[in-house]
Amino acid sequence: MKTTPEIKILLVLGLFLLGSSARAQNIASVPAAKAACGPEDIKFEVRLDDSQQPKSGPENGKAVVYILQDFPRVGRPFELTTRTGVDGAWVGANLARSFFSFMIDPGVHHVCVSGQWSVLTSPSSIALHSVVAKAGESYYFRVRLLDRGNGGINLGLEPVDEDEATFLQQTSPRSTSHPK
Repeated sequence: MKTTPEIKILLVLGLFLLGSSARAQNIASVPAAKAACGPEDIKFEVRLDDSQQPKSGPENGKAVVYILQDFPRVGRPFELTTRTGVDGAWVGANLARSFFSFMIDPGVHHVCVSGQWSVLTSPSSIALHSVVAKAGESYYFRVRLLDRGNGGINLGLEPVDEDEATFLQQTSPRSTSHPK
């Protein structure tokens, strides 16, 4: 039997969710994650906008951060949503392959991306990164699913350069989100 890429993705996502639930731990046991993420009980509704919008620059005295989620699009209900938090407050969410941006003040900030699925308390569904923001600058982070090599998958959050970010933006819809 020939396996299509969509079936492979669904199988990997199924294994991920099963493996994560078996290893689920309380997020409170991971202090750095709890400090960077927002409240555990907040979930987001996300809409995608396929119209190409101009890249927005930072507001006066601020920096702009782009969160570019690089997940395969497999169709609902199998598309995954992640929430992004900064310094303990949620700022938005992505669905499947999409992106959004937000402004921050200059200084050191701690970014958290957390999976919005039934095993939210699993440490593998959280990725962290810090950013030292400067006024007028733009920062780009890609969210990906990383293969742990043992059938499990972790969330990954990594900085990317402007060229890669531009490509991801041009090939992805913009996400808009609000808490449910």
